[in-house]
Amino acid sequence: MSLLPTRRRRTREEIELRREQQTQGIWHVLGICGLIFLALETFLGTMLVLPAWLEVKSLRQQKDSASHRLIKAMEEEEEAHNRYIWMMDPEYFEQTARDRANQAKEGETVIRRPAPVNRPHPTPQPPKN
Repeated sequence: MSLLPTRRRRTREEIELRREQQTQGIWHVLGICGLIFLALETFLGTMLVLPAWLEVKSLRQQKDSASHRLIKAMEEEEEAHNRYIWMMDPEYFEQTARDRANQAKEGETVIRRPAPVNRPHPTPQPPKN
């Protein structure tokens, strides 16, 4: 006779129950690991993508601002060019010079309109009964 305790043999049901519990435990751990992985992936994705997205947004705003300034500068340049062409016209130059010097050509009559005077407008009076 042996003094060591003998091991009891497990029944088939006990073995199946134990395997099912182990399987459920493994699935539970896998689910938690999956959630942790998704959280880490989201965090890292945000840390990598968000700064680039914000920089692209800032660059687009700068591009829009620069294009608006460019359009405005092109309009001003065209206006200045048109003024330059107009001022280079000999007739305009002569007319301006005569006007400023208060002179006229022979046979020309100069008519000056007086500048409008800023007078206060009368206030309407209520009708009397």
